[in-house]
Amino acid sequence: MSIPNSFLFHISLYSGYSGRQKQQAAQKTGQESVFDKYLDVDRQRQKMRELPPGRMLDSVYMQFKDDYRAWKAQRPEAVLPDSQGWTEENLAFLRERYAGDLSSFEIYDALDTMKELGILSEKGLRCAEGTTMIRLDKKGGVFQTSVDPDSKAAWLHGFDEAPMVGFRSLDDILSWAKDFREDDWPDFITGAEAVARGWI
Repeated sequence: MSIPNSFLFHISLYSGYSGRQKQQAAQKTGQESVFDKYLDVDRQRQKMRELPPGRMLDSVYMQFKDDYRAWKAQRPEAVLPDSQGWTEENLAFLRERYAGDLSSFEIYDALDTMKELGILSEKGLRCAEGTTMIRLDKKGGVFQTSVDPDSKAAWLHGFDEAPMVGFRSLDDILSWAKDFREDDWPDFITGAEAVARGWI
């Protein structure tokens, strides 16, 4: 498809926590990602086949968020500390609430709680969940993009590259959050820079 002169698009690559690093982390612990149910392309194909005619499958991210909201609705509301930022009080609260190995919903809940506590910005949360949108200005030339409609990329739309998919514990999340720099996730880049980064 041709890309318009200026548009928003999803960036699924994160140089600080690559797919290879996630794979190495999984090999170390002998575990797969706790998000595997959402990363299973065969499962996605089966779900699509089971839909009534004319219905479309939500994106993997939206499937996860819908399931998370249902899970969250069954949980008691947390009373957050009054402090904001990387305070001892906030860290103690997080460590008590999110101890041990976490489920996919607990990982997202911890990230969302960190945003509420001022440890992560809104942009930090979006980057962790892999939904960062940036504006690309093409300025000269037409870029062509093509994705095999049956490929993993077409089914997952980059969800498998979201940093949170590699997390298993609060320590993983805190380590990523400490290293997170908003400047590494630009809001605007030129077409030439996007090509140089291999994003288009």
